[in-house]
Amino acid sequence: MDPLVRAEVVIGEGTKQLLLETNVTLNRPAIKIRNITAEIRNLTTELIQDKVIIQGVLHKQIFFVGEDNIVHHQSEDVPFSTFIDIFGTEPGMNIQVHPVIETILFSLIKPTLLHQKVVVEFFVKVTESNQLNLVEGAGPLVRLDQVIGEGTKQELLEDTVTLNVPAQKIDDITAEIRDLTIEVIDDKVIIQGIIHKQIFFIGLDNIEYHQGEDLEFSTFLDIPGATSGMDVVVEPTIEFIHFELLDENTLLQKIVVEFFVKVTESIQINVMLGPGALLKLDTVVGEDTKQLLVENTSTLSQPAIKIREIVAKIERLMAEVIEDKVIIQGVVHKQIFFINEDNLEIHQSEDVPFSTFVDIPGAVPGMDVRIKPVIETVLFELLDRTTLRQKVVVELFIKVTESQQLQVQVAAPYGPYYF
Repeated sequence: MDPLVRAEVVIGEGTKQLLLETNVTLNRPAIKIRNITAEIRNLTTELIQDKVIIQGVLHKQIFFVGEDNIVHHQSEDVPFSTFIDIFGTEPGMNIQVHPVIETILFSLIKPTLLHQKVVVEFFVKVTESNQLNLVEGAGPLVRLDQVIGEGTKQELLEDTVTLNVPAQKIDDITAEIRDLTIEVIDDKVIIQGIIHKQIFFIGLDNIEYHQGEDLEFSTFLDIPGATSGMDVVVEPTIEFIHFELLDENTLLQKIVVEFFVKVTESIQINVMLGPGALLKLDTVVGEDTKQLLVENTSTLSQPAIKIREIVAKIERLMAEVIEDKVIIQGVVHKQIFFINEDNLEIHQSEDVPFSTFVDIPGAVPGMDVRIKPVIETVLFELLDRTTLRQKVVVELFIKVTESQQLQVQVAAPYGPYYF
């Protein structure tokens, strides 16, 4: 059966070059410019009909030799904005922008006046998430998100709030979802969060007042086939807000929230190239598994008669891809629970940094890397009342992928994305 996957359909792409020309006054006279480095910061994009608007800041570091023959530094920020036409683009689509500083030209017009020209190239790709049944074949091996299931649930959230100032009228109530947390268990997705409300009302003195309120909520949705560890996307939408002023201080509110939930699982398949959909896919360069023993001895904060439990998890995981290798760094965060000499349970936390590498032939800088860490075993031994030896076995599954644009065959036509 052809798998149903969630993939990025390519709407369009393009390249735009931008010349940024400025004059800057140096804070002291210079006899020569040593060098200028530049980078793009605060890059933001906005999609409108058939266009992508790009804004950001060109941050420059200017190094120059002063009249004292000492190298001095001065920085400069140059805001910019531009746009590129991409037919078919609409608000809400996904966008990837890769800026490249192509050229930096400069000339010292006079000891305190520097003229600069910077050429920046923007590569822009617009995609849209879509569900497709891909045909398996003998083409490239790609990583995809297979759709396990999806569903929609509406929830009515009702509460009564006491206003801090007597009101004669409610002007408006706005609401937004905050602090959304999601947990996948067998055949279910549990959703928790906060609805943050802004209440605007007219007091008895005809002055408009504001009052904020946070309403906690939790709900769940049945998704057959879902299991812990799968990926989930939740899109909440506030559909309706009803309010009624019961008396001068009591406000009744009813909010209808719709949750769209999609559960996916990462899979690898060989796709069939040919007429079909133009997709942005992650082709698999290589993968491997590495086991790591993280061993250390720590001093307890007070004498212990026994260790009850040690719970460990991986935090601050970072990876760097170099030629044919992936360097991995992180921290094993441990929670140590022990019984002291007064028979009280004591808690102590500990962070143990680690680093390792794994060989992935074909890996080069700039490729994407995914790491799935698993704590396999936590062993411990109380050497004396305050000295604890610990051994943690960590398994790291590493996958290196490269983003490519491929024309692949699908099992059935899918609207305008089928060619």
